[in-house]
Amino acid sequence: MHPDVQSLLAVQQDDLEIYALEARLSALGPRLAALENERARAAQELERARKAVESDEARHREATHKLETHRQLVERSQRQYESVTSPREANAAMTQLEQTKRMADDSERDATQILGRIGEMRHHVAQLESALADVEHRQAEARSVLDAERAEIEGQVAQARAKRDRTAQGVPRPMLAKYDKVRSRRRAETLFPLRGPSCSACDTAIPTQRRAVMAASGTIEMCEGCGALLYARE
Repeated sequence: MHPDVQSLLAVQQDDLEIYALEARLSALGPRLAALENERARAAQELERARKAVESDEARHREATHKLETHRQLVERSQRQYESVTSPREANAAMTQLEQTKRMADDSERDATQILGRIGEMRHHVAQLESALADVEHRQAEARSVLDAERAEIEGQVAQARAKRDRTAQGVPRPMLAKYDKVRSRRRAETLFPLRGPSCSACDTAIPTQRRAVMAASGTIEMCEGCGALLYARE
């Protein structure tokens, strides 16, 4: 086997190791995404509950203001009833007083119901806050493990790339450029030996003249069948 081809095969081996490390690094993504999704669901549920509390608190303020207004109407109707002198005016004032009392009672009932609902909702918010804290506490160790694993793999990738750069220095530039162009598309094993008269990757027959040139000069040629690069073992 030509020495240049041997050097290029060493580069390919380095590239395959880098691809394997990058695949391990990519595999961490779904694990981290699962943690993020779990926390996001808990946080979103908590946020919705908090907004619901804020909405009902606003409704309670409105109901309280309405109740105060109706109470003032009751007091005014009461004074008006107490000031009338004729039976006709007394009947009209009594009707108005009873109406304003019903309005005040309705407002008070609404305000009380909303306040009770707010209490229940605040309790629910407290439970969701506790649940979110539990998720974050439980995930802390998992995230720490993932961070450590990522840092370790990134260090290995950096070392592997540095090794690859050193190995690539022994390959002629034109040959390396040809290999890199094909490798960047395949991102997998790129360089294959001839197997008899054919490509060992796809069994496409290679013309005799091309095989002879490869064997004599140590050049690499692209397979017209699968696009892999081929070399002659002998």
